[in-house]
Amino acid sequence: MNGLLTRMGLAFAVAAVGLGMLFYSFERLSLVELARTLDQGEGGAPGTVQASLFFGLVLFNFAALFALVRWANYLREFPRTPQAPVWFLVALLVIGGGAMVWALATHTGWLRTLDEVPLTVSWGYIMFQVVAAMLVLMALVLLGARWSPGYKRQSNYTS
Repeated sequence: MNGLLTRMGLAFAVAAVGLGMLFYSFERLSLVELARTLDQGEGGAPGTVQASLFFGLVLFNFAALFALVRWANYLREFPRTPQAPVWFLVALLVIGGGAMVWALATHTGWLRTLDEVPLTVSWGYIMFQVVAAMLVLMALVLLGARWSPGYKRQSNYTS
């Protein structure tokens, strides 16, 4: 159990870093593009932003897949492990997803009201998005492992 918690904690940390890189890159690219459409900036974002977007996506996907496989294997090995109810996990999905959409709409509306678009990224906004996305990710991993093929062992009973 201790090894599982360590691995899942590591997957959680790697997923958070990957999501941070993703949201930073998306925010930076959108700020540069918004400044360009309002004739306040020239050129595009540096190539490091696109590289950060790619590597953040890779980190996030590998961490999510690792967590899903590890948790599903643990549940297969210990089928009597108590799990969170489905309604709670769906509520986490709705709350996390709703918070992400609300934050994006509020942030975009705020940017549209500014006379000059800032090209610096708001780290508070990025961290809020990461936390909301981690709520969604945790619920998806727990639901995915529960409903994945092979989660429950086949019985030898034939009728």
